Amino acid sequence: MSPHGQRSGRWGLLDHATERGTVGPVQPSAARTVAVAGSVASVLVVATVAATPGSPFQPILPADARPSGPFRWLAGVVGLDALHGSALAAAGVVAVVLAALGFLAVLREVWRGTVSVRTVIVLAIAYQLAVLLLPLLFSRDVYSYAAYGRIAAVHHANPYVATPADFPHDPLTHLVGPKWVDTPAVYGPLFTMLSSLVVRVASSTGGAIVAFRLIAVASSLGTMAVTARLVRRLRPSREAFAIAAFGLNPAVVFQSVASGHNDLLVALAIAGSLALLLEGRALLATAALTLGALVKAPAAVPLLLLVAVAVARREPGRRARAALAHAGVAGAIALASAAPFLQTSDPSLGMLELARHEGWLAPSRLARRALDAVSGGALGVVARVAFALVLVASIALVATWLVRRARSVSVAAQGAAWGWGLILLMLLGPVLLPWYVTWSLPLVWLLPRAPRSALIGSGVVLTLSQWTTEPARFPAAYDANVLFGHYALTPVVVALLGWAGLDLLRRVRAGAPLEDPPDEVAAGSRGDERDHGAGVSREPESGALERDRHQDRGAGTDRGGQGDRGRALAGEEAGPPGPDR
Repeated sequence: MSPHGQRSGRWGLLDHATERGTVGPVQPSAARTVAVAGSVASVLVVATVAATPGSPFQPILPADARPSGPFRWLAGVVGLDALHGSALAAAGVVAVVLAALGFLAVLREVWRGTVSVRTVIVLAIAYQLAVLLLPLLFSRDVYSYAAYGRIAAVHHANPYVATPADFPHDPLTHLVGPKWVDTPAVYGPLFTMLSSLVVRVASSTGGAIVAFRLIAVASSLGTMAVTARLVRRLRPSREAFAIAAFGLNPAVVFQSVASGHNDLLVALAIAGSLALLLEGRALLATAALTLGALVKAPAAVPLLLLVAVAVARREPGRRARAALAHAGVAGAIALASAAPFLQTSDPSLGMLELARHEGWLAPSRLARRALDAVSGGALGVVARVAFALVLVASIALVATWLVRRARSVSVAAQGAAWGWGLILLMLLGPVLLPWYVTWSLPLVWLLPRAPRSALIGSGVVLTLSQWTTEPARFPAAYDANVLFGHYALTPVVVALLGWAGLDLLRRVRAGAPLEDPPDEVAAGSRGDERDHGAGVSREPESGALERDRHQDRGAGTDRGGQGDRGRALAGEEAGPPGPDR
């Protein structure tokens, strides 16, 4: 620890974390100025390329959603609208590289403590709102959202049985991606209900695009707001980093918000549930995660971990009652959402269909192709099965770690465990897409060096993975994009996965914490975290929650008895003793 309350961080390019409350106002820094200016400039470059007519970032657009506004004007001013073909694709490559570099530079300065929280918040809000001035980017998924909504609301059919291709004269069918046009819905029933509401309200395809992107922007801003409040309670020195890692991330801004993805609703549910857990409202946290899982399945991972802890921390004779309480809440919400769509053709409501898909960036696909190459196509299926088994085993390992410490585990440790689980799901799953990083980014500030680096690094890699969207418009560039992604970027993801996986095994074997220790807890926040870090509510509660409240007192000391091996593994990352250690 330095005389000014700083410790050396170890996140590759990022070091020298600043302690909030122990360091004075942010001092002027040339590196900070360059990093902030570079971030702003990179966003402007991406936005300008995105708004260029025929941009490689744009999917097929309906007539009422073509580029317009200030960035379209700027593209004309700088002459981008005069570029076509390979030249315009090259401009797209330059833009995504600048976006990745700009993000890394500003995130490094944020981690070092040279960029104020206020600056980060202003930039993040500006970036999120700026994308509303751009056309739809990088993905046709919003067309699938709207098509499934129209199947339910307009055609009065079940979108988990019928497909967009069954309605060839629907104005959205020709816009749905070729891979999904003959596929039933693969999203949660709650989101399908929301989609049907959107198409009832929206009067056109362009209106539906605007609606889904407004939902994405609101979810993104809400996630940042909830995350900021959480960080101020649990890790106040990392507030700027937590907001920057999410709100300034090009994979969030351009490939998630600008494309209107529902993954941002999942991020909001995860952040919101952790905030509820911090207030001691475990059943409400279960409800929030259930809602998230009914939008998209990944939220089921933290839901499983939350319920496991909630049950295991009870006395043996009361665990069945706790399990029934949480299962009852989740089951009632799930049944109410799924009831309109239940049938015997696909009782999984799209989950079995989704499991059959495979993404070109996923490490499992690279492993499958490698095994197929050496076995003449005979052993590729082994990779799919092996990755699935490793994923299940990894989640079980995290759950076991939590259950063994259920009586003393803090909210910070639970949030970090959720982050581990979501990262493993993202990297070990059969499909890997840029917007998947939004699941765990709200928890990145709780994670130790290896999973934190794997998550940030994966986001950067995924930012670089898309510079063309439509193969018909840019066939050569699209082929190069796929080859570069599969054979250059996926190996980087494999390396990050291996690093995080080995770190998880070392921590579990050593009995070390799964969360990063707090840099330093200001005196004014110690009592706050002691009271609320383990889920203690400030309001009287009854029943199961009342018993949780009594059992959780003093639960912020789960690291105290983990031994020298755990402390040795934490190494320089271990800070001074804090309430949730």
